[in-house]
Amino acid sequence: FFFFFFFQAEDGIRDVERSRGLGDVYKRQGLGLSLIAAIKGYRAIMVAQPKTSQEKINLMKGLGAEVVLGRSISSTDPEGVLSIARRLSKEIPNSFYTEQFSNPANPATHMKSTGLEIYEQAGGKIDYFFMAVGTGGTITGTGRVLKEKDPNIKVIGCDPVGSIIGSKGAEYKPFKVEGIGRDVVPPNCDLSIIDDWVKFTDKEAFDTARKVMKKEGIMCGGSAGGVLFSALRYAKEKKLGKDATIVVFIPDTSRNYLTRFMSDEWMLGYGFMTEEEYRQLTMDSQLLPEKRHGDDIAIKDIASTSLATLPPDASIAEAWPRLKKDGIVMVKDSESEKYTGILTDKDVVSVVSRRRLRMADPISKVMTGNFYIVNKDLKVSTAQKMLENQDYLLFENDSKEICIVKSTDLMSNLETAISEELI
Repeated sequence: FFFFFFFQAEDGIRDVERSRGLGDVYKRQGLGLSLIAAIKGYRAIMVAQPKTSQEKINLMKGLGAEVVLGRSISSTDPEGVLSIARRLSKEIPNSFYTEQFSNPANPATHMKSTGLEIYEQAGGKIDYFFMAVGTGGTITGTGRVLKEKDPNIKVIGCDPVGSIIGSKGAEYKPFKVEGIGRDVVPPNCDLSIIDDWVKFTDKEAFDTARKVMKKEGIMCGGSAGGVLFSALRYAKEKKLGKDATIVVFIPDTSRNYLTRFMSDEWMLGYGFMTEEEYRQLTMDSQLLPEKRHGDDIAIKDIASTSLATLPPDASIAEAWPRLKKDGIVMVKDSESEKYTGILTDKDVVSVVSRRRLRMADPISKVMTGNFYIVNKDLKVSTAQKMLENQDYLLFENDSKEICIVKSTDLMSNLETAISEELI
């Protein structure tokens, strides 16, 4: 797919040696274009959305690509992925923007490759084809070929709750599954190709992906988990018989998400796993049974530091005194009263030292939405296990303040417990 797509794009940069290829990273394209750019000797600049996993970012960098993080995937956000990619393509001489959401080479590629391959390998015996929608190119190109071969084949779109692609008139809401779903229907997505839709939640997607890996040995990504869940639910609700042939499209691997849904700490932190489930997976091993200090006390009951809260339009200079003290500042929207991000001292030092921002700029330009707040009733022993893999935890105390807990805070409690045992 990527070889064909890139050489289609190369028509636009054929006469420009060492040209810069620009792409907005949406699931597989970033990795694919980084690979081809490395082979062809092009400079590759990938603009990634904030929730892009660190694994994918590291892989693209390892292939020599430069990675720029956008603020969102919103088509109207001036600091969003699409806006930044378009702006860079205009500012950088001899550059080519792949623009996979509207580039006709995207669905055309799948008509000439993916769709035919699936139909031929299935021996022409396909009743239902399930896949999620990101750019819309794969489902459009593949769906067209399948329906040309057999008009009776049903193409079923799978869409995360929060995306508006499969929910006409719905309001867009953020979700955690990467690479699929959007706030608008992409130009490359031909809705007439899709016969029906199935919606799924983040939890349903992640739980299914983890289950498939353990039971079938298939290392699939979160979006594939959502598609698998959708296919199973659809088959059950529609009472499809055993003779029905269902094809499910699995676009990438769980290796790209080792610090995301493959991480037990991440799953617990974002509420996709209960504390009991987490402890069973990580702490309550029958091979190494152990009783930990802190099994009988919650993190809300130990000494912790409450963090400062600022609105998104506050300046970096305003936040800096508290950043020097605590390392983190919470960002809260004054209208919705919801926490929309966090600001860290590391992020501020990074952008200011590289002259990307000034101290007078608003913190909204450097804050990140990649954070979670754990339950205040989380056991101290569970928190300590989680902190073996991360620097801190955030929780909301009884006064509705966001507090930070580090291993040193838990050690203070541990010292007291040990002293009492010695006495």
